[in-house]
Amino acid sequence: MSTVSLNEFLVVRDGQISVQPQAVQDARLSLQWPARIKHLSASSIGMFRRCPEQFRHRYLLGQKERPGESLLVGSAFHEALEHNYKQKIQSHEDRPLDELVQFLQDAGVPKVLEEAGGAEEVAWDAATADEGVAVLRADSERILSAYRKKVTERIQPIGVEQKFSIPAEPVPIIGYLDTVTSDERVIDTKTGKQASTKVKPSWQLQGVLYATATGWDAEYHSISRAARPRIVTAVESADMIVRPDEGQMRNVLSTAAQIVDMIAYLYTTRGPDQPWPTLGRFADWSMSFLPCTNCVWKKVCVAWSGEPGGPPS
Repeated sequence: MSTVSLNEFLVVRDGQISVQPQAVQDARLSLQWPARIKHLSASSIGMFRRCPEQFRHRYLLGQKERPGESLLVGSAFHEALEHNYKQKIQSHEDRPLDELVQFLQDAGVPKVLEEAGGAEEVAWDAATADEGVAVLRADSERILSAYRKKVTERIQPIGVEQKFSIPAEPVPIIGYLDTVTSDERVIDTKTGKQASTKVKPSWQLQGVLYATATGWDAEYHSISRAARPRIVTAVESADMIVRPDEGQMRNVLSTAAQIVDMIAYLYTTRGPDQPWPTLGRFADWSMSFLPCTNCVWKKVCVAWSGEPGGPPS
């Protein structure tokens, strides 16, 4: 597979080095896009930004990570919330809490476990799969109960899990809106060990895409998994909203276009079978953990060769 030399882009005149714009444009036109990738999303863009090698495994080779316990807790909660909101679009009334809890335990939890490939395929925080399932059931019920009592009555949905597509080249950016409300908001609920009082940087791209797709505010609701769940919405903190902003939308989509160029460049020069840059090893130092920490491909990653958890040297 051919590579591009840096000398093709540069010209020296009177001792000054400058870029040849036409050479850059020609190089862009020669880049190949992986046919396997039909669209991008906030998740896939975020993964490439964290570590291109992680992205290669997930989106080019089609390998999936083992889901973690926290992901399943959030997914089970979302299943019950969607069950409530789908009927509330017409009824304008929430289902009784006991009905939602029964649905969660009888349908929501089994569904997310099945989608994960079974309890044994989950990366539980607990010591055993049985203990993990017990935590999943208890935590998702506790979060659901708190949210149903404190928040849902002030939300009138007009749509749930609505797909949106933002035209882009060479593939569109696609996502799903958790809840669209009658007062023109998009609400996305996030669960975690602690509640956040402002939009996290990792949510920002998603929020801007929501606002771009709808022209409405994107509001985040953060719910902790504590014994007494803490819930933060825009009522508690104005910093939980991403508002439509034309300049911000333009800048974010421009940055996404640069990510597209990077993906195409790596695919063209390295292909799907050679390692891509292992940038997860050098995370943003503001992060409290390396992206490698829970990466299932660490055991085959060249960045960890000969080290604990990595491949043999």
